[in-house]
Amino acid sequence: MILSTRGSTSSLLLLAVLAACGPSTDSGSPTAEAKKVDACTVFPYEDARAVAGESLASMASTVDEAMGRNPSECLYNSGSTEQPRIISLLIRYHRSPEAAKRIQASSRSSFSSLSGGEVQDVPGLGEGAIWVGGRIQQLHVLTDSRQLVITVQSPDGTDQLFRAKQIAVKVLRRLKAVKA
Repeated sequence: MILSTRGSTSSLLLLAVLAACGPSTDSGSPTAEAKKVDACTVFPYEDARAVAGESLASMASTVDEAMGRNPSECLYNSGSTEQPRIISLLIRYHRSPEAAKRIQASSRSSFSSLSGGEVQDVPGLGEGAIWVGGRIQQLHVLTDSRQLVITVQSPDGTDQLFRAKQIAVKVLRRLKAVKA
């Protein structure tokens, strides 16, 4: 990507956010088996609609249309264009389960600052899970060398942990079936 030196502060902030959300420096090439997992296969439209409780649409950007959809993410919107309500799954691949755990642990303080709320452990999901509430509304679940990032936004700002856990349970079950 080429940036002009005349870029605004908001452009730099956008780049910082994108870098933080992109592949980590601890990420490696996923295994051949892991490459086959399509986020929309393990988190299909029907599941997103059941969680949303209303109609929703798949989301695509102009980059998706030009280059193809990233199979590691599946995004839905149950809101409007003016006030989106995102329900999504992002699968991040790491070199090893240990690398995934390190990255999730090192992200806790950043998540706490960004969310404006508490980051809490969520027992019983994968090999470790944390809920980032507040403004972010994301559940981060570790499973093998994958980190599942499940976002469930609410138009009224209410906590969406329950809905995110519903998605996580189904996705984890489907990932086990793909592995078998």
